[in-house]
Amino acid sequence: MADEEGAHDRQGTYLQRGWKFVRARFDPKSHLGLGLTIRLLLCAIGIWAFSGLLDAVLDNETLVRTDRLIAAWFTAHDTPTGRATFNVITQLGSPVVWALMAIGAIYLWFAHEHALLVSWVAANLGGKALEYVIKNTVHRSRPEYSAAYLHGQSYSFPSGHTMGSTICYLMIAYIIASRPRVSRRAGIIVHLVAIAIIATVALSRLYLVVHYLSDVLGGAAAGLAWLSLCGTARHVVVGTGHATAAGTTAASA
Repeated sequence: MADEEGAHDRQGTYLQRGWKFVRARFDPKSHLGLGLTIRLLLCAIGIWAFSGLLDAVLDNETLVRTDRLIAAWFTAHDTPTGRATFNVITQLGSPVVWALMAIGAIYLWFAHEHALLVSWVAANLGGKALEYVIKNTVHRSRPEYSAAYLHGQSYSFPSGHTMGSTICYLMIAYIIASRPRVSRRAGIIVHLVAIAIIATVALSRLYLVVHYLSDVLGGAAAGLAWLSLCGTARHVVVGTGHATAAGTTAASA
């Protein structure tokens, strides 16, 4: 009887600890709470989506056939005006992203926001490195219609324009939205604008038929996963530093 009561008490203790842990993960005031949970969730979603797309690209004939049908549709509906328009839009993915990377680094340096500068460089340059590794591991060929537009040779999966845009524009949106004088509504609008730019860049890659649909989706998923991972690392490091500083100040007071 005593053993049963002890087991029941232990079970109750485990449940209480488990519930306390879950509540702490959704605490908006804790640096290990809601903010960290959202970042980890976005990272998990990005990894899940990217791994599913990668598996389908390598083994799923249905997805490959769908990719080719969509590429053929865009080719059939191509117009000189549309091509000229999307040729301008696609520059937002590159070289504009490269220019923004440099401008952002210079701004953060002179603003003395060195911790954010490290995150900016790690996210953007790290994303470019990750893109290179994935492309040269998967070795997916470009759509057959891409030769008319491309002037160099690179692999197709994932879309570098889409991946770079996802990382760069979402991080710019975060930096703007996190400014003290920026309202919550303005922050949401800035993020929606960033998402619209990313989607337009992705569409330009499809219209110009230099990528398949799964390439741009893979680029967005990989970019989201990498950016969320970098954001998680920064959130933990900066939050822990603030907590340690606060504890030191309290102890010395």
